Amino acid sequence: MSQGRATLGPVTNSTHTERRLARISRRQLGLITNEQVLAAGLSVDARKRRVRSGRWIAVAPGVVAVAGTAATWRQRTLAAILAAGPGAVASHTTAAALFGLSSCPFREVEITVPRGRSHRSRLATVHEARHLPRCDVTTVDRIPVTHPARTLVDLAGRVPRTVLEDAVDDALVRGLTTLPRLRARLDALGGSGRTGSALLRSVLSCWDTGEMPEEVAEARLRRRLLAHGLPEPAVQHDVHDAEGRFVARPDLAYPEARVAVELDGFRWHGTPRRFAIDRARARRLAALGWLVVPATPADLAGSGDELAAQIASALREAPAARKGA
Repeated sequence: MSQGRATLGPVTNSTHTERRLARISRRQLGLITNEQVLAAGLSVDARKRRVRSGRWIAVAPGVVAVAGTAATWRQRTLAAILAAGPGAVASHTTAAALFGLSSCPFREVEITVPRGRSHRSRLATVHEARHLPRCDVTTVDRIPVTHPARTLVDLAGRVPRTVLEDAVDDALVRGLTTLPRLRARLDALGGSGRTGSALLRSVLSCWDTGEMPEEVAEARLRRRLLAHGLPEPAVQHDVHDAEGRFVARPDLAYPEARVAVELDGFRWHGTPRRFAIDRARARRLAALGWLVVPATPADLAGSGDELAAQIASALREAPAARKGA
């Protein structure tokens, strides 16, 4: 055993340096900063030689990428953050993309840095924040990023209403943040001069009453109905027959009027089999005197005017239909 150890030889400073740099690059999507290079024991000249040889690639001031690592938008985002220094985080549309918020795919790198730090970046749009407390910062895939609640407040000034609505619904339904926390951050950050504050408050007003829907599609549908002045619908309401047996659970419902609103189409129902099951459920509801109004993805993508008019008509006709039955 002693001979075996001897043949391996001692761990050299060079080996230790390489292992340390490898650990750093693995943690940082293949990226290493100048400060980390020096702290690991590699000289400035050695760093330059590795860049010249193509072993490392300079991607931002003071930041290199190990050749062969994936040059993804996440790596570009982290490179911009590392170049900006301590306190920099991914934010706005980039943060929304990191959280995978609905309707917010990656489009550009946006980061936020502490106010007063003069920083320009060829990789990113740079915002300055007067206050970026710890409660507003988290990580995604080891990338520093604004918390979902702060992200939504920032996003409100950058995207159209429909995109913001989807993002808010998605964040709340998935539990990325809570309505109280989102409101608290909006109150703390959303002064009269902050772009998008009024828009976000308007979007959140649809969440003031009723049970939180379980699906983003249901949330969008509920918002469309309330925006058109329709009554608050029940979410996932259980319908039973005269003997108390469970019949169905419509997406949204007006129990007193016996009007059910069901999201239609394979996008929401998943498979043709699921679609057929839902059709049978609709027939059972109709047999109990319920009027079932289908809502398609196209209805949710548009203004919802036609759908709202159809539901309003159903609400008016349903009581009369029951009296005549």
